[in-house]
Amino acid sequence: MPNRGVGILDGIRILDFTQHQAGPYGTALLADFGADVVKIERPGGDPARTNHPDVNGVNAFFLANNRGKRSLCLDLAKDAAREVARRLIARSDALVHNLKPGAMEKLGLGYEDVRVLNPRMIYAAASTYGPAGARKDTTGVDLIAQAESGIMSVTGLADGDALPVGVAIADALGGINLAFGVISALYARETTGRGQAVQVSLVGGLLGLQAWELQHYLLSRTPSPRGGRSHPLIKTLWQSFSARDGDFVVAEVKDSWGGICRAIGRPELAGDERFRSVGRRLKNRAALLEILEAAFRVASVAECVGRLRAEGVLAAPVRSYEDIARDDDTRANGYIRPLEHPQKGTIETPGPFLHFSESPAEIRRAAPTIGEHTAEILVEIGYQISEIEHLRSDGAIA
Repeated sequence: MPNRGVGILDGIRILDFTQHQAGPYGTALLADFGADVVKIERPGGDPARTNHPDVNGVNAFFLANNRGKRSLCLDLAKDAAREVARRLIARSDALVHNLKPGAMEKLGLGYEDVRVLNPRMIYAAASTYGPAGARKDTTGVDLIAQAESGIMSVTGLADGDALPVGVAIADALGGINLAFGVISALYARETTGRGQAVQVSLVGGLLGLQAWELQHYLLSRTPSPRGGRSHPLIKTLWQSFSARDGDFVVAEVKDSWGGICRAIGRPELAGDERFRSVGRRLKNRAALLEILEAAFRVASVAECVGRLRAEGVLAAPVRSYEDIARDDDTRANGYIRPLEHPQKGTIETPGPFLHFSESPAEIRRAAPTIGEHTAEILVEIGYQISEIEHLRSDGAIA
């Protein structure tokens, strides 16, 4: 293994049987924290290697979700390859998969099999719906979870179609939850000495993300409308506006209404009977928005945000990825950082988003090629070179 800085999970080996995004993103985060993540790939590799087109010669999808890992290529249809997996399990701390329900059990690598081989093993699985209920064995993807979780029902314009979020939010959050679950179980093991099964789901993650909104419905039994440019439950000005050259947002909090009036050059509106309380502004929202939109539309985003901020009102531009990539603060915080890519040289990549004073997360390496570390890993668990060559000739490894 290459030399690297001390990470929170240094010395922890994680066997990664995940594919596509939700699982791989979670194990990439664990690699950022210092874990030795061994990506178990079938011959031909994770389908994500070819399901998404390259960008300037690099598969952006695969790189973002598999940084920092080592790749071991096994044909698990072969007994010898499953024996390799079992030997790895006996020497590892966690196993993570997001395969179809029952797939690992068919390979003899389900939780009940694994806990016999290694009672300290953390066994983490990601699914679409969760471990119980009639749909527990039903497969899905990010879009399915967005639809099933209700988040699409509140996204979009009030009189428009239901819209998915513009990013793979279920998959990304699922990966974060998966990493959180593994780390929590590792912490629990320090006390109990035992491993355990951890289950996360895409639908469950999105429901957790909407805890406030779902709680509101459970108490009121009143369906939430679509949020449009705002939020369906927030009654103050909490929304996006269009300026002359782009969009920005305003978040009206306590005592900021007067500042909004001054920022648009209409201080008298603060005392207008139609708008002098939150309830009145809500009742007369259409008239209020007509005034604000007309004032904002003739100014630039920078002017609008600057005037509002000068009055103590929370406001910010709606930034594009281009804006973010140009922002010095993005790099100062490590949200984008340089990465040495074996084929492309120095490239930029999204970085870890958590900050630790004593053991900072870091990207240890670019995403691996298929089976790049197969021989290296097998030597670490006791295989001789002659045995490795035999496994390769038999097609058990690649």
